[in-house]
Amino acid sequence: MLGISAAEFAARRFSADSSSLHHARRFARKTLDEWGLTTCADDAVIVVGELIANAARHALEAGAASETAPTAWLGLVRRHQAVICAVADPSPCAPQPQRPGEFSESGRGLRIIEAISSSWGCSLPQNTGKTVWARVPAPPQR
Repeated sequence: MLGISAAEFAARRFSADSSSLHHARRFARKTLDEWGLTTCADDAVIVVGELIANAARHALEAGAASETAPTAWLGLVRRHQAVICAVADPSPCAPQPQRPGEFSESGRGLRIIEAISSSWGCSLPQNTGKTVWARVPAPPQR
């Protein structure tokens, strides 16, 4: 999949297949390492993993087997004392935090994002989709 990067910005397209999701997480780790953000990389990669998993499950999964499978974008932006992790997907449905049962196997993604990030949110959903983002604390830029 296509990857784009510039100073303090990087983006990569992904689909719902497991290989694409794996490459998106690796892209995030590599980008953070290149930016010298190894101290917050684990947290940011967990957040990225949850954001892309949510997009794959709720916005991309329906067309995953077709040749024209839908795709989404992962974006990383370096800001003073933060990394913004964002996923733009084609679903017009805003994410809703769940209250999973004690033994539920899913429904914890947004709770994990909420626990690790300093803030998170969603753009106003449109017919063409939405962007879900999270702000992960990072050391100040020098």
